[in-house]
Amino acid sequence: MKTTALIFTMLLSLATFSAEKWTIASLEWPPFTGATLPDGGAGIMVLKEALKAEGIELEVKYLPWTRAIKEAREPDFLGYYPSWPEDVGEGFTKSDVIFKSPVGFVELVSSPLSWEKMSDLKGKKIGSVQDYGNTADFNEAVKNGTITTEVVASDDINVKKVAGGRLDGAFIDLNNLDYYLKNEMKDLKGKVQANKKIIAEKDLVLAINNSFKDKKAAEVIKKGLAKIKSEKMVKDWLNKNNK
Repeated sequence: MKTTALIFTMLLSLATFSAEKWTIASLEWPPFTGATLPDGGAGIMVLKEALKAEGIELEVKYLPWTRAIKEAREPDFLGYYPSWPEDVGEGFTKSDVIFKSPVGFVELVSSPLSWEKMSDLKGKKIGSVQDYGNTADFNEAVKNGTITTEVVASDDINVKKVAGGRLDGAFIDLNNLDYYLKNEMKDLKGKVQANKKIIAEKDLVLAINNSFKDKKAAEVIKKGLAKIKSEKMVKDWLNKNNK
């Protein structure tokens, strides 16, 4: 009996040790993703829990966003995350919605943006981040010249440029902005703020690499998400860690 119990324990340990592991490329985008954030950030935590519910371990490689998208094309990567649906490029398939977050403009407190439609921003210089999909109406306003845009590598650069008066505003996830102003950019809280008008409530998905080894990855993620309460988990994370 002792020998049987020992063998069973060893087999159980071996099964745990050899649990399947999937790797994604991500970026430093607090409060949703970040190597030093609790649980890797609210967005990473949710994806980890969804995959864990299906017996899969998640490994995250944090990179600059443009490089993350490029790296995620390698066959051993599940994909890149988090992504707006508009950012899911050729060679990738969007997963089910993992969580949602509002987007808007960061602006100067002393010079708020007044607008109802994008054409009201005619002549304004608005920052955006390289390889972000933004929204269709924003992109159209940029394309037709209504809005002049300046493209940078990351959201924190845009916030600093707005604070310095070099931009009239910048397109940004509002939870991302809130995190910055409560943490590493506390000194800018009196200078910049979120514009009062929300542009949209955006879906966040995983861009699944079509070359990934497991062709049922989208279904696995869907099943895992059905077993957890992703939106509540994100809200709870924010309430606990973003004060």
